[in-house]
Amino acid sequence: MSSLEDAGRLGDITAFEAECRQATTLDQLKSLLDAIVRQFGFRWFALVHNVDLKRTTRKALLITTYPVRWIEEILESRLYLEDPVHAACVKTVSGLTWDQIGDYIAPNARQRSILERGRAHGLASGFTMPIRMHDEPDAMFTITRQGDDNISSPDLLSARLIGTVAFDQARTLLGPDELANVPIALSPRQIDCIDLVAQGKSDWEIGQILGLSRDTVHEYVEGARRRYGVRRRTQLVLRAVRDGHLNIDALV
Repeated sequence: MSSLEDAGRLGDITAFEAECRQATTLDQLKSLLDAIVRQFGFRWFALVHNVDLKRTTRKALLITTYPVRWIEEILESRLYLEDPVHAACVKTVSGLTWDQIGDYIAPNARQRSILERGRAHGLASGFTMPIRMHDEPDAMFTITRQGDDNISSPDLLSARLIGTVAFDQARTLLGPDELANVPIALSPRQIDCIDLVAQGKSDWEIGQILGLSRDTVHEYVEGARRRYGVRRRTQLVLRAVRDGHLNIDALV
């Protein structure tokens, strides 16, 4: 890409940032995001908190132009709890393209099914980046295409800038003080493992009980720990109890 094209792209993102600052509603922000995402050759986007969307308050962030039927399927079947894109993305700093998922996790059958179901709705390729805030739920910004076209380095850099700008304004519109107590999303298997961690079981013992390998158990627990942004497993158990994933009896 030429320096002239680079300058034009940066100018577009700068203008987008200025417009975002003027947005007073999430609907206005959604329209601005939709326009610039399409301008850069993408079809859909999603800006969402990585939380349990069926258990949370209205303060959780969910702005997307995904096909309505796909959104309904995601929410009804709670597919976001085991979304392989999110599971892989929590291991990155700057995000990943969907063809890189296998570099970070080994998707199980259900996760592969989720990817195929998304593709059936037209979401063939994409890029997802994590957005992390201390003492607040993680967020994810995703841009997608219908085809399998390569996502260029300038596209990735642009997506990172756009996602950061949009999240900053969305957070302002939501009110950051209300976000600290939004429940973090955990998959059923993660909850099973944390429940046994709370009972003092080792990864090997948990694997024997649940019929999983020690490495798989370790990944479930560590993935949940990363989502909460805590260092110790005892902290993870406390957070899981706070969010209602575990009964308080798990600590007794």
